[in-house]
Amino acid sequence: MPDRAEPIFTGEPELGNLYNTLRRVFREAEISTPDLDARLLVTETLDVTTTQLIANPRLTIDADQIAELERRARERLAGRSIGRILGRRAFWSLDLRVSDDTLEPRPETETVVELALTALYPPEAPTLIADLGVGTGAILLSILSERLAAYGVGVDISYKALIEARRNAERHNLDGRSSFVQANFGAALAQTFDLVVSNPPYVTTADIATLEPTVRDFDPRLALDGGMDGLNAYRAVFDQVPTMLRPGGTLVVEIDPAARDAVIYEAERRGLEVVAVADDLNGDARAVSLRRSMV
Repeated sequence: MPDRAEPIFTGEPELGNLYNTLRRVFREAEISTPDLDARLLVTETLDVTTTQLIANPRLTIDADQIAELERRARERLAGRSIGRILGRRAFWSLDLRVSDDTLEPRPETETVVELALTALYPPEAPTLIADLGVGTGAILLSILSERLAAYGVGVDISYKALIEARRNAERHNLDGRSSFVQANFGAALAQTFDLVVSNPPYVTTADIATLEPTVRDFDPRLALDGGMDGLNAYRAVFDQVPTMLRPGGTLVVEIDPAARDAVIYEAERRGLEVVAVADDLNGDARAVSLRRSMV
């Protein structure tokens, strides 16, 4: 990898050369997906398509665009994710804005959406949903995009995260079926819901230092730190279930696969019944569906 003090792009200011240089630099830096990251940065920063990248490698790029590509490339080399550099991330079928105030949505969290959708049957039935720790709105908005008669309330303790969630709702024309509340999980909710979903902070305090730099250094600590055993947020949510979830209603939470049994234990000792445990695409237990008793 070139010295950080030296320019990354020193050859011809042509599209193909810029892309090939960036791929090489990212490979030398042992970035996990160097070719993909290079392609995304080049196409997004230089406003070209992948087809143009392949078909017109001799396209001349102006100096200002190269300077911006250099800036973004250095951010990636410093550990910042592509999603944070570009300010958006694909999740489910949505393109979501992300900021320094939100957790960056990740593919494994789509397991929560899949499990939640199975609880909303029939699909056309009117339902009321709460998302505790809504962040970008990824889980809630994905569910609303699939269940057209549903209405959702997103809750987050971070006001700045709620701003991003509202913007994402507006971006996907879901603001008419959603509202957002600043609160600590479900403490301020006066309604009862058919479905509650949550991706709570579940990393143990001691393990935060061991996370990948893209997570450890850039995701908000408030959205990561689950306390000494990683279960603080689950206990808070499970304790609030009787006041926010209708009898027979469903709660779906994301989990650390290693904490599967501990989460289930905390839920069952509060009277919740395990309906299903769903694996992510890696085969790891990633989401648990729980039901409040009818009594």
